[in-house]
Amino acid sequence: MKFAGYIGIGLLVAGGFIFFLGFKVANYNLYFLIAGGIIAAIGFYSLKFLSKREEDNTFAEFDEWRKNLKSNGTKIEVNFEQCELKSNKYREAIDQSYSPISNYMALDALVGNDNTEYNNIDQSIIVFNTELKGRKATFYSPLISKEKKTLEFLLADKKSTKIYIDKINKDNYYFDLEFLWRH
Repeated sequence: MKFAGYIGIGLLVAGGFIFFLGFKVANYNLYFLIAGGIIAAIGFYSLKFLSKREEDNTFAEFDEWRKNLKSNGTKIEVNFEQCELKSNKYREAIDQSYSPISNYMALDALVGNDNTEYNNIDQSIIVFNTELKGRKATFYSPLISKEKKTLEFLLADKKSTKIYIDKINKDNYYFDLEFLWRH
């Protein structure tokens, strides 16, 4: 898969170079432009196809893992009233390295005025503590990109869910929160 990606990059670069030569060669420039464009297009589409295929494979592996745990794993009912909700809220500066900077923004930055734009990020997880085979076990949900109050309302509406645990390795589990992605 990696080797095919390198071939796609090579075709894209070679096609771009041949296309560029079409502007420099006096007699056969139309042929260079067409050939370079075709080779670059093949390289671009092969890269795009391969990255999409790799993404599809990753999702298929995750889906197979999830279905396997749901059918063969130990099922535990989780009441959201017994869970702890942990959240983190922070802001992140938006990268403006590719945006044109006006003279006024540059002067404001020299004087000390902050023109940075920020993006507010809300992340939460659900923590569930229980006993599993006579031992204390703690299960963490994946990161949830929702504000804490919104998540509390959604959990109060659903009331419960399930955790599917591998019978051999308790650290291999699936915290079923599919209902959250529908909202």
